[in-house]
Amino acid sequence: MNSYLTALNSLQIPQKKSQKLVAVSFFSGGGGLDLGLSLAGFDFRYANDEVQYYCDTLTYNFPHCITEAQDIKQLTGDKIKDLINGVPISLIAGGPPCQSFSILGKRGSFDDSRGQLVYDYIRLINELQPKAFIFENVPGLLTLNNGEDWNNLFYHFEVETGYELYTDILNAADYGVPQIRKRVFVIGFQKPTEFKFPEKEYRNPSNLELSNMSLPCWIPSKLALENVEGLYNHDIRIHGDRVRSRYEQIPQGGRDRIDHTDRIDPEKPSGTVLVGSKAGGGRPHIHPYLPRHITVREAARLQSFPDWYKLLGTSTAQYRQIGNAVPPLLARAVGRSIHSALSNLKSKELVH
Repeated sequence: MNSYLTALNSLQIPQKKSQKLVAVSFFSGGGGLDLGLSLAGFDFRYANDEVQYYCDTLTYNFPHCITEAQDIKQLTGDKIKDLINGVPISLIAGGPPCQSFSILGKRGSFDDSRGQLVYDYIRLINELQPKAFIFENVPGLLTLNNGEDWNNLFYHFEVETGYELYTDILNAADYGVPQIRKRVFVIGFQKPTEFKFPEKEYRNPSNLELSNMSLPCWIPSKLALENVEGLYNHDIRIHGDRVRSRYEQIPQGGRDRIDHTDRIDPEKPSGTVLVGSKAGGGRPHIHPYLPRHITVREAARLQSFPDWYKLLGTSTAQYRQIGNAVPPLLARAVGRSIHSALSNLKSKELVH
């Protein structure tokens, strides 16, 4: 087994519950953000998503976490506090649905009902009063309506919560994920603190800046696609002869002109793993060596989910959970920075 897979499959959620780093999540999806933050030391006690299949995945992989399939508009902070026995919350995590913000979506922004869900997220932050929160979304959010929507959103986070905010765009490939995937993060702290986003751990091979030369190069996608036979979620989609013949003609790193699906270049990180859709939306990438779409497990590997992490539900639901997820290794890097900031804040409080 190669070094990437060895490291990936050594990841384990700490079994011992933490009373000091209790976390809850909303819009939890397939649990990529929750998994990465758990690996950074946070203990998730409650997770919510309106899709039952996604909650089934969360329940299976986080057996000690209470999960609920419920519309966030129906949730209250008091109810959640009761469910977790009133334990103080260190972190709230979530990424409200990004389809209305994505460059791949209709960019309807806050006119879209899904875009309004971010305000319920802010409401629950105010009701639960965590020490910190994390909001993540697609970078396209920054440019919607010439930046007006982003300014509006940032204003609401700042004014309505009163938290100290930090924001940045991070690329998953810089943190050991074999995939080019950028996400915008907003990190909020209830009290003034010293927070820094995580330093890059890997570099783009074409970046020859001396300050980065000591870092290892981005991980190529081929390392994520080895030894998948017999694994859970590795169900190969059967294509017709015409599609297989067409895919065989597409060079590695090329794009199919008919369904606009990209074929992976095995020597580079893959492009952003997309949501699979029977309705003709974003489709999984084409395997670099075989004339077929990558499986859910292969997509999960590209997202940095370990092999023990199971995705439940229909095939479409599994692809959606993977395609919408924050790569766990990226989430772990951000989580470690939040953990460090909270620890430093506590140390200062003890001194004073």
